[in-house]
Amino acid sequence: MKDKLEKFIVENREKFETRQPDPGLWDKIEAAVKTKKPVNWKFIFSRAAAVLLIFFASYMIHEFINKGFPRITLVKSREVEIPELKEAEHYYSILLNEKLNEIKPIITGCPALAEELNYDLKQLDSLYRELKDDLKDNIANQEVVDAMIQNYRLRLSILEEILSEIKPDDDKSINKNNCYEL
Repeated sequence: MKDKLEKFIVENREKFETRQPDPGLWDKIEAAVKTKKPVNWKFIFSRAAAVLLIFFASYMIHEFINKGFPRITLVKSREVEIPELKEAEHYYSILLNEKLNEIKPIITGCPALAEELNYDLKQLDSLYRELKDDLKDNIANQEVVDAMIQNYRLRLSILEEILSEIKPDDDKSINKNNCYEL
């Protein structure tokens, strides 16, 4: 079969070469074929990174508005149950609340004193939280428990000292414009 085809092509060669394609044919072919642009991967990755950054930032803003800064915890903290500490916390909490309720009406006229008292109590409270974290790490360490109870005693002594300094005597009148200084 191959020989017949070759023989036919050789015999009719002149007939194949007589017809020329139209000169505008190649222009039509080139117009029909769309040229491909090269893909710019830097552009695509930069856009994807920008979108991810926007989503992450909006998530963080949402979390901050709803809950404050999110805290990432890898291990769930466990509360340490120590009966002695629980009882002391309950006892001193009641005493502290009583003393604070007694002090509030007296220091309402002096915002500087109230601010100083709040600052001191916040410092002691943050120290107490650190001690509580230490207690979780060092389970049932008696020194930490004693330090926590001492923290409550220190708060109570501060409040009692303030009360003894600023509590009006029964026979003296209270001057609302008078601010106490510690």
